[in-house]
Amino acid sequence: MNGDHLNSQAAAPEDEIAKAIGDFEARTLAEMAGHFNKLVYLASLRDYNTGRYHHYGLETRYSAAAVDKALHECHIRIFEDLMTLPLEEQTRDLVTMFQSVREDRKRLIETWSRLRSYQVLPPADCHPLARQLFDKNIKVMLRVLRETDLWALLYEPHGDPNDLP
Repeated sequence: MNGDHLNSQAAAPEDEIAKAIGDFEARTLAEMAGHFNKLVYLASLRDYNTGRYHHYGLETRYSAAAVDKALHECHIRIFEDLMTLPLEEQTRDLVTMFQSVREDRKRLIETWSRLRSYQVLPPADCHPLARQLFDKNIKVMLRVLRETDLWALLYEPHGDPNDLP
């Protein structure tokens, strides 16, 4: 984790940051299914002009600096956890996120491929190789989902990988 996240305002005490993390994980992240859902949400809390994270509810209980640092740390954790999963599990997770959007899957796949909005999902200061791996994994997953009918197969155990369409 980057110790001076974008030279955050005044430094927040570590205990306040830890409390904000615990609060956010218990009240928000625990209610969300999957890494991609969490990444999308965390990325939406980051101001694209300043790179700082904001969350109205947390900012009523903790300083803005503590919330910024806490959300940044949560973002890094979720991203790193996702990147340690095998590609098949990442694909399942992406499918879960797409299903939660309740939009036509082909439209989602095409929009993600065309707009590449997934590029805003990693933490801003993640390692360049991790960002490249993430982008390549997304491209592979989208291509697999676009070119095959693996949606149902991802949830069904099958014996022989040669049985895939």
